[in-house]
Amino acid sequence: VLVFHLFGVILWIGSLLVISSMMALVPDEVGAARERVIVIARRLFHVSSNIGAIVTVVFGVFLVLLDPSVMRHGWMHAKIALVLVLLFFHVKLYRRVIALENDPGSATRREFSMIHGIVSLILLLILVLVLVKPF
Repeated sequence: VLVFHLFGVILWIGSLLVISSMMALVPDEVGAARERVIVIARRLFHVSSNIGAIVTVVFGVFLVLLDPSVMRHGWMHAKIALVLVLLFFHVKLYRRVIALENDPGSATRREFSMIHGIVSLILLLILVLVLVKPF
C-alpha cells in the first residue's frame, strides 16, 4: 500500500511540476507551437496528474485505515492540510490550462513559475513532516 501511495505522489507531483514548467513557456511561444504546449499540458493532466492525485489520496486513506493511530499525531494533520492545499493548486492549474485553450495570450511566466515554486515548497514541507515527524 505504501509503495502505491509513494508511486502516486511521485506521479502527481512530478506531473504538476512538469506542467507548470511547460506552461511558463507559453508566453514565449507563438501560433501552433503555443497551442501544442497547452494541449500537451491538458493531456498530461488527464494521463498522469489526475491519476497520480487519485492514487495518492486513495492509498493514503488505506494507509490511515491500516494504522488509525497515526491520526493522533499533529504532523499527520499538518500533512493532510498540505495535501488539501496541493489539491487546491492542482485544480487552479488545471482550470488555468483549460482557460488558456480559449485565450492563450493571457499566460504569464510569473504565474506558472509561482505555482511551480509553491508545489515544490509543499512537497518539501510534506517530506519534512513525514520524515522528521516534528510534533
